[in-house]
Amino acid sequence: MKKKIVSVLLASLMVTSMLAGCGNSSGSSSSSGAGSTGGDTTSASGTEAGDTGLTAEEQEAVDEGIIQLDGTLPIIKDPAKFEEKYGKISALIVNTADRTVEVGDLAMCQKWFEDTGVEFDWQPIPQESATEKINLMLSSGQDLPDVFWNFGDGKSGNTVVQYADQDVFLPTEGLIEEYMPNLKAFLDDNEQYQLEITAPDGHKYGFPYVEEMKGLVLTPGPFVINKTWLDKVGKEVPTTVDEWVDCLKAIRDGGDLNGNGEDDEIPMATWFGATDTFGSYNLFYRFTGAFGCADSYCGGNSYADHLRIVDGKVTFTATDEAFKKTAEFFNMLYEEGLIWNGSFEADESMSFKSSLIKENVAKIGSFGVWGDQEITNQEVHDQYVAVPRLQGEDGMTGFECNYSELQDSSDTAITTTCKFPHVVARFVDYMVGDPEISVTSNWGAIGYNYEKDEDGILRTPLDENGNYKPLNPEYKNFGEARVNSTTCRGSMIVQNEYYDTVCGYTFDAVKLLEMQKENGKDDIMEEYDTIPRVLMTQEEIQRLAQIQPTVSDIVDRYITTWVTGGVDDASWESYKTELEGAGLSELVEIYQGAVDRAASAAN
Repeated sequence: MKKKIVSVLLASLMVTSMLAGCGNSSGSSSSSGAGSTGGDTTSASGTEAGDTGLTAEEQEAVDEGIIQLDGTLPIIKDPAKFEEKYGKISALIVNTADRTVEVGDLAMCQKWFEDTGVEFDWQPIPQESATEKINLMLSSGQDLPDVFWNFGDGKSGNTVVQYADQDVFLPTEGLIEEYMPNLKAFLDDNEQYQLEITAPDGHKYGFPYVEEMKGLVLTPGPFVINKTWLDKVGKEVPTTVDEWVDCLKAIRDGGDLNGNGEDDEIPMATWFGATDTFGSYNLFYRFTGAFGCADSYCGGNSYADHLRIVDGKVTFTATDEAFKKTAEFFNMLYEEGLIWNGSFEADESMSFKSSLIKENVAKIGSFGVWGDQEITNQEVHDQYVAVPRLQGEDGMTGFECNYSELQDSSDTAITTTCKFPHVVARFVDYMVGDPEISVTSNWGAIGYNYEKDEDGILRTPLDENGNYKPLNPEYKNFGEARVNSTTCRGSMIVQNEYYDTVCGYTFDAVKLLEMQKENGKDDIMEEYDTIPRVLMTQEEIQRLAQIQPTVSDIVDRYITTWVTGGVDDASWESYKTELEGAGLSELVEIYQGAVDRAASAAN
C-alpha cells in the first residue's frame, strides 16, 4: 500500500489542488573506506549532504586505530582512549518522569556499549519543560549537544525544520547513502517513509523512529457491541448499517439487560468532538464511508483532519454529500433515543470512556474505544465483541487515520558541532540492522520485558491468565520495566516481519489488533490513501495553526447542531460557506503543495 500511495502522489505532482468530493534488512557495507575523505569538508563537522568525508578528529581516530567505520563492531575499538582524547559523544534526551534509573545505567545502554564501544554522555531534561528548554538552546546556539536523541514524542520533525536554515542540524542523507546500509535498504523498500523524513529544503535531518505493528495505529481502535445483550434480545451480530440500527432499537426496548434492576441501558454512546490520537471514540466519522466517502480524523496528525488523497488529490472529505447523509443518519439515531445524551460533553472526564465503561455492570450497547482493556471490569469486558465492517447504502464503515508507523522523522539529530557524525551514523545503523536490538531497545531489555523461548523468540512473560509477569521485582508492569531498561523512543526500527521470527507481537495489543481486523482493518487500509505525515515549512505550520483549528471547530459545531436538530439544504450551504471563509481552500492548497514537494524531493 505504501508504494501505491507514493505512486499516486508522484502522478499528481503537476495536478492543481482541488476540493473535489469523493462521490465524483541488511545490506553490504559502503564501498567508501573508513579512511576516505570523500569531498571537501566545509562545515563545522566536515560533513554536508552528499559529502561523506570524515572530520579531522574522525580521520585521526581511524588512523590511530581508536575507531573503525567500515561497518564492523565495535565502532569505538578503544573506548578509554577515545574518552581520554575526545571525551564522550554528548546526547540530550527528553526523560520520562517515571524513569528512576540513570540513563547511562539502563540495561540497553550497557548492551549498546558492550557491542559498539559507544558510550554517550547523556544529558537528560524533564519532559514537562522539554520544548521550552530545547528551543532556548537551539535559538542561542550555545552548549549544543552532539546529538539530540529525541525531542519529545512526535516532535522531532517540526523542530529540525524550524532550525534547518540556521546551520544547527547536519543533513544526513549523505550519511545514510554511504555509511548506513541497513537504514538505506529499509528506506529504499518503504517509499512513504522516504517521503515523511524529507524536509521542505530537500534534506533529511536525524534518523527515523519506526514502530510497525501491522498497522495498529493506522485505524481507530475497536468498534464493539454487547453480544450478551444481543443474545437476550434475539439478535445476531450486525453486518449492515440497518441491522446495527435494528440491534440498537432492540437494546433500547429490551428492558433490564444488565440485570441491576435499573432502567439504565444505553443503546449507543459516542464522544462528539473527541480529539484522541487515533479517532476511536467518535462514531460519526466511522459511518461516513457507508454513505459514499470515508472521512479521516486523527489527533496524531490533527492539521490534516478531514483530508484524504482521493484520485491523486488532497481532498477535504467533510464537504462531500456523504458527510451530510451521515449527519442525517445520526439525527435519526438521536430522534429514536439511541444516542446517550452525554455524548455531547466536551470534557473528557464526562465522556463515556471515562465513566460508563469503567462501571461494574455493562451500560452501553455499542461504542468505540482505542483499547478493549479500557473496559476495566473483566466480566463486562467479555460481553463485547467487535462489529464487522458494516455495509451501508453507498459503501462500508471505517476509515484510515492520517498517521504513520514512522512516528518520528528526525531523532538522533546530529548537530553541526559534532566531531564524530559518522560514529553516530554507524551506531544508529547497528540498532537498525539488528532486529533483536531494535525490539529490545524499543520495548525493554531481556530480563525485564523479554525472555527467549525454546525457539529463541523474544517473549513477554505472562502468567496462566495471560497477564504480565514481572521478571524484575522492582517493576510491576510492562511500562515501568520498559522505561527503566531502555531509552524507549530513538532511531530504532521495528518491522512487521520481526513478529514470530524475532519476537512475539506486543502482548497487550494482541486483542486490540484482532478486534481492529474484525472491524475491517485490512480492507480499509487497502482501499484508502491518507495524507502522509509530511514535514512542513515554518510558514506552512504557522498558517495551518491559524486556519485548521477554526475549520475543525466549524465541523464539530455543525455536527452537533445537525445531530440534535437535523440538517437541511440551507444549513449545509451555510456550513460550506463558513468553511470557505475560514480558509479551507488555502488549507487544501498548503497540503497539496507540501505532499507534492515531499514526493518530488524523496524521489
